[in-house]
Amino acid sequence: MIDVLIIGAGSAGCVLADRLSAKGLSVCVVEAGSDLRPDATPDSIRGASFFEALAEPGRSYPELVAQRVTGQERRPYARGRGVGGSSAVNAMIGLWGEIDDYDAWERDFGCVGWSWREVEKYFHRIEVPLHRASPEGSESVTGALVDSCIMNGWALHRGPFPLSGVPADVGPAMLTRDANGRRVTAADVYLERARRRGNVEVRVDTVVDRVMIERGRATGVVLIDGTEIGAREVVVSAGAIHSPTILLRSGLDRPGIGKGLQDHPSAPITVGLVRPPDPRSLPVSAVARFSSGRQGADLQLLPINHLGAAAPGFGLINVALMKVTSRGTVKLNPVDALLDPVVDFDMLSTDDDVEALTAGVGVLLDLLEGAGMRAIANEFFIDDRGTTVADIADSPDAVRSWLVSSTGDYVHAAGTCAMGDPRSEFTVVGPDARVVGVDGLRVCDASIFPCVPRANTHFPVMMAAELVADRW
Repeated sequence: MIDVLIIGAGSAGCVLADRLSAKGLSVCVVEAGSDLRPDATPDSIRGASFFEALAEPGRSYPELVAQRVTGQERRPYARGRGVGGSSAVNAMIGLWGEIDDYDAWERDFGCVGWSWREVEKYFHRIEVPLHRASPEGSESVTGALVDSCIMNGWALHRGPFPLSGVPADVGPAMLTRDANGRRVTAADVYLERARRRGNVEVRVDTVVDRVMIERGRATGVVLIDGTEIGAREVVVSAGAIHSPTILLRSGLDRPGIGKGLQDHPSAPITVGLVRPPDPRSLPVSAVARFSSGRQGADLQLLPINHLGAAAPGFGLINVALMKVTSRGTVKLNPVDALLDPVVDFDMLSTDDDVEALTAGVGVLLDLLEGAGMRAIANEFFIDDRGTTVADIADSPDAVRSWLVSSTGDYVHAAGTCAMGDPRSEFTVVGPDARVVGVDGLRVCDASIFPCVPRANTHFPVMMAAELVADRW
């Protein structure tokens, strides 16, 4: 019988497959999407633009939709599908989060052993490479924004490390690329090495219905065609949308399953470009972090040089709230539990989130008034109907109203199988990632984060997998 069956070959699943098989355990990875091998990776994925990567057939969930803010229409929500998961289609930014993100996990949620002192070494253990992007010229969205921030006294970007009390930083981002500028996925590093061992099997295009549970113990999984695969232990690593879905289909009744959903709310300012760049070029090459005055490093600016071939002539600057208090839900689809679930983020449902993001928009609006920003843009818009930033620039109330209608996401879903003190009824997994009340069943991906960290979630997810594997 297989020692460990891992559901999902995304960032967490790839790390776990490698580290656990290196311990001598037999591992089977079951992935809903298609394979991805180094000698057959499409140029769209290896290339510079995540827009092309997301457009690659089979690399996302085309029917998955979500509501961001109550009252908004449901819109597609991008999640990586197939071997490599979201690491094959994301913007490649590598960040760790803030020290207090992880100290709070232990202090406020009971995640013993997950303080910064404990997790830092696992960030250092991550083997996916990071290379700093080249500085952009001042004629680009990125270059103009970086120049404006530097002129306002912002520090040079520290790379993946915590901001740690520095008021603000900006500059070329560290990206998950090799020295030649080609994307490196978690599968390239971890799963490829695991596959070379004789104790690893990878099954692709294989969708799991539920986990088999007998007398309080997981014994394997049932696929949607009814096939059963037995295993001594099961790890659900299907991501913060689909991991709770699988647990719910498995009949688990922990109250916290599917609750606590978070993402980083993102307010988009569209830039009408004077000189549009090549739509196949690198869209995201820099990042900025700063404070709303409520929390340190609770805001991020993400300049996007272009929006791909589908929207020529436009760029974007996102203002994202990185320290989030609002929470939403993932529920089974009432029509068919095997369909994509019902996802409601309920973003901006707390005053703290609204006020902090409003402050962030105010900072960006001030930066847009600089000569460098005005030189690259025909105009700055707050929607796709041609409404300009002038309509909200002088009124915090107008900004708040705009946020309710226009706030998007950062595709950083987390928190739906939250880790914490096993004595709490809303805890889904304990600090060892074991599902409370079920032997032989663990969850390891962004769904176990009790609160989404102040970082793009790729590196925190790999950190968590490194830690769970090390303590196996």
